[in-house]
Amino acid sequence: MEIPVWQFVRIMVACEKRPTSRLLAANADSWSELDEALTGLAQSDFDAYSHLMMHTNVHIEAPNPIELRRVLDSLLRDLKLAKRRTRAGSTERTDLEFEISELQGLLEKLGGRVSDEERDSSSKRAGAGRPVGRGQRNSAPNKGR
Repeated sequence: MEIPVWQFVRIMVACEKRPTSRLLAANADSWSELDEALTGLAQSDFDAYSHLMMHTNVHIEAPNPIELRRVLDSLLRDLKLAKRRTRAGSTERTDLEFEISELQGLLEKLGGRVSDEERDSSSKRAGAGRPVGRGQRNSAPNKGR
């Protein structure tokens, strides 16, 4: 799927906070290359940096679409909180409103927030084939054995 660079950056930065992110692992090479390019441009050519961020698309691999939707949902919550802390009419607030609108559109395009049913079926598939141990969600109570 092709998305604007700025969205990819937001998603990858959010994934960096998740040490076991399959989304980050699947996009590690692209992310590393893009991060290096953006860092260089930010220091040398802000116009080129801005153009790359706002007018260029990048391919994102999503081996687990539910993870991508969860990351987007979390990102949207953070941006909405940040928006509440900004002054009405400020440039920062306008920028946040744009990002929220665009990321919300991407989330909706991908199927919206992850439902409880999807979350439950995903966790059941992830646990399939593994023995259920003591203290795990599906374990049967120990009846005095």
